[in-house]
Amino acid sequence: MATNVAGRRYRTWYAMLLRLYPRPFRAQFGEGMEQTFHDLCREHADASRGLFGFALWIFCETLVGIVKENTTHMPQLGKTMLRVALGALAVLMVPVVAAQFVKDWHWGVGGFVRVYVLFFSTGIVYAVIARRMGAWSYKAGVGVALFAGFALGWSTMVQTADSGHPERLWYLSVLVVGFTGACLARLKAPGLAVTLFAMAAVLALISVVLPSGAPSDMALRMAIGHGVNVVLFTASGLLFRHASLAGLE
Repeated sequence: MATNVAGRRYRTWYAMLLRLYPRPFRAQFGEGMEQTFHDLCREHADASRGLFGFALWIFCETLVGIVKENTTHMPQLGKTMLRVALGALAVLMVPVVAAQFVKDWHWGVGGFVRVYVLFFSTGIVYAVIARRMGAWSYKAGVGVALFAGFALGWSTMVQTADSGHPERLWYLSVLVVGFTGACLARLKAPGLAVTLFAMAAVLALISVVLPSGAPSDMALRMAIGHGVNVVLFTASGLLFRHASLAGLE
């Protein structure tokens, strides 16, 4: 009896899942797929085999097919946004899983939503900027710059919230320099190289001049983190420099 109830529930969910296919595909194959799933569920029930594992496998397989089928009917921008959205969701699983094991991690739903928006926005910026350039060094430079900028912004906000020292928001001026420089350079490699070198210099200067006001162990971690970001910004500048020397203006 319980198996029959579960089978009806899974068939209802499967029929709803099939509605995510594009209309032409659903009109041609939807009825047959639904009938096949119904028959397989009945076979499993008659053989007294569990339905949950089977239904989960079919649902995952169908969901992959839905993504592929919808992607083929999308314009290029839509495909890019879908890939970035799925990639951001995959990366989001890291803090979601970590929050289950880290004792003092108390993010609400809003926190995870904001993090997803940050991941998605960073991915979209990279995809839109990098896809218009063919040089590998330009694409790598964009990726390194965005990663370093994201890490700097993230760590600054977390440290400011944890320590209550608003003066640490001065580190965000590095990102302002980057945004302003990218606009003035019109995303051309020579100007971006200068911009990234400037960001590295500004970050190094702020790290030296601005007192941390933190315990020695935290101050050491901050210094290491900022040093890594200076190296990343410099490396990104060198990649853009390589792209400019290769003739990409």
